[in-house]
Amino acid sequence: MSTGIGEALRTARQDRGRSVEDVAQVLRTRSDYLRALEDERFEVFGGDIYAKGFLRNYAAELGLDPQPLLETYRREHGEEIGSTVLVSSGAATRPTPRNAPPPWIAWVLVAVVVLAGLAFIGTLGSGRAPQQASQDPASPPPAPVQTEDPDQAGDQDDAADAEPEPEPEPEPTFDGVEVLLALEESSWMRVTIDGSVVLEETVPAGETRAFGGDGADEVVVRFGNAGGVRAQVNGEEVDSLGARGQVVEVRFTADGAETA
Repeated sequence: MSTGIGEALRTARQDRGRSVEDVAQVLRTRSDYLRALEDERFEVFGGDIYAKGFLRNYAAELGLDPQPLLETYRREHGEEIGSTVLVSSGAATRPTPRNAPPPWIAWVLVAVVVLAGLAFIGTLGSGRAPQQASQDPASPPPAPVQTEDPDQAGDQDDAADAEPEPEPEPEPTFDGVEVLLALEESSWMRVTIDGSVVLEETVPAGETRAFGGDGADEVVVRFGNAGGVRAQVNGEEVDSLGARGQVVEVRFTADGAETA
């Protein structure tokens, strides 16, 4: 189900006469990520923080206000609210059991017992032994006539209601090493790809940056606030880069991340 986010991005890009590749080059990211945003395939990013970061960057580059799109994303992809227990006067409200009999049944049973007792006393007064009730169980009602096999009928109904399963999304492929950095807090960063410095600046909180790809062998990043940044390497989450405010240099390769 479309939320309108992808359509808004695609329309803004086309209105400005720009291609996905053009915007990807400016943002220094893969065009596949921008196409995923326009197709609303947010699962490609492997986490909300990365998806929202790319969404913010892409919208801003296209001249859109990112906030309404982010609000829509949070509304449509937010956490589900768990079930709650209703309480009244400090105690949990207990539902009435579904199988409890109605009160009038008890009165009917009392009347039956009284009438049976009176009948028994009457037989004693007349000198006749009471007749024993028949022990034969009541005959069961006739089984309903099956006009068709219920299993087959159910299968036919299921087949009629079943919808074709959607094609599975292809797994993302990586050419060399690719690093996604999501800034939970602002941090100064210096990024070096295969020996060439490509970035040296303070990146504000809320942004997501992608580095590497195109056959890159290694990406080395020096962080001024390692604890404020989350990272993925070729789609795999890195446990921790360091503590908040800690200066750390991390070397990323296709095999993972290690402190340089």
